Amino acid sequence: MKKLRVASCQFPVSADIAKNAAYIRRYAKRAADAGAHLLHTSETCLSGYAGSDFASFEGFDWELLREETSRLRELARELKIWLVLGSGHFLDGRTKPTNCLYLIDPKGEIADRYDKCMCTTGDQQHYSAGQRLVTKRINGVVIGLAICYDICFPQLYAAYRQKGAELMVHSFYNAHGQGKNCLDVLNVRQVPTRCADNLMWAVANNSSRPYSHWASFVARPDATIAQQLKINTAGMLVHDFPDGLSEGGWIHNRMPMKLAKNEKLHFGKPSKHPRQLDGRAEP
Repeated sequence: MKKLRVASCQFPVSADIAKNAAYIRRYAKRAADAGAHLLHTSETCLSGYAGSDFASFEGFDWELLREETSRLRELARELKIWLVLGSGHFLDGRTKPTNCLYLIDPKGEIADRYDKCMCTTGDQQHYSAGQRLVTKRINGVVIGLAICYDICFPQLYAAYRQKGAELMVHSFYNAHGQGKNCLDVLNVRQVPTRCADNLMWAVANNSSRPYSHWASFVARPDATIAQQLKINTAGMLVHDFPDGLSEGGWIHNRMPMKLAKNEKLHFGKPSKHPRQLDGRAEP
């Protein structure tokens, strides 16, 4: 059976694009050294998160973001590694950008882009919602891409299951907080539950910027956590998928959720901008 080796890195994401990029380059090299096929990063890990790391996109340095994205694409090509890169995707000067994951292939090309479909009310002040799910078969394993608040909507994971996803590559930003709240337990419980409900694996990645509510982890389809990093600390985990079940685990869901007819799979307003509709649009 083919295995997909995923490296997932966490670091203190900030408004400093160059500093964020330096972290990603460091972990890309470590991932390649570890024999990983893919490096997974957190939500908006290159651009920083609007409304948290910076107040708004007014005066945002899009040119620097493009330059650093190009450098990371070139590094992916040199290392011959896939890169799931959290960032912001520019549409135009009037339309809100998207909160996105670029899927960069080992040739340094943008194979596809996932725009966060389920945007919180805070997100909606800064970002256009996505309206398209993204899957890709890599080394024999079909991955699906998701971002943060998507986890609160079981229909999104069900939709990915119906598209054949075996592994959810899910990026979060539950960090830069003021202290403990429900996020300390919510997603560490929700992700394994979604996996159990849909008979799939997930790698859930979070920023480590203090206060970070939880650390990046791997969830199995028996609702157990295979491994987890240390909270509020930069680091990287490496895991091979599929990895079976935990000792004594079992698959419980023999009748997975079916989507309703015309199920709505976005929360927030998507744009009809050509640069959003094109999953391979340049940054």
